[in-house]
Amino acid sequence: MATSPATLTNRGRTVLMVSALIVATSSFAATFSAFNGAAASTASISAAPVAAAEIIVQPGESYWSIARAIAPRRSTQDLIDQIHQLNPFAGATLQAGTKILVPLVK
Repeated sequence: MATSPATLTNRGRTVLMVSALIVATSSFAATFSAFNGAAASTASISAAPVAAAEIIVQPGESYWSIARAIAPRRSTQDLIDQIHQLNPFAGATLQAGTKILVPLVK
């Protein structure tokens, strides 16, 4: 009894390619989240508690403008990072009327 080699139909090839794509995407996502989680965990360990005040975002304000207003002589990016740490729920842009915490700078 001779058997012929298995052949894939177009549908079989599509299923195989989609399956491989899903595995590759999942692997990438798992690797990315592992690196991202490791960076976040080291940042939270080294971060010291920061005194903060609550402000209401005014129309036209951004993280950059708020950080510059709080401490014009300090690193703006460092202040923006602190604002993000104090407000983990806040998105990339601010909406006027939103209450956020900002670090108190001496």
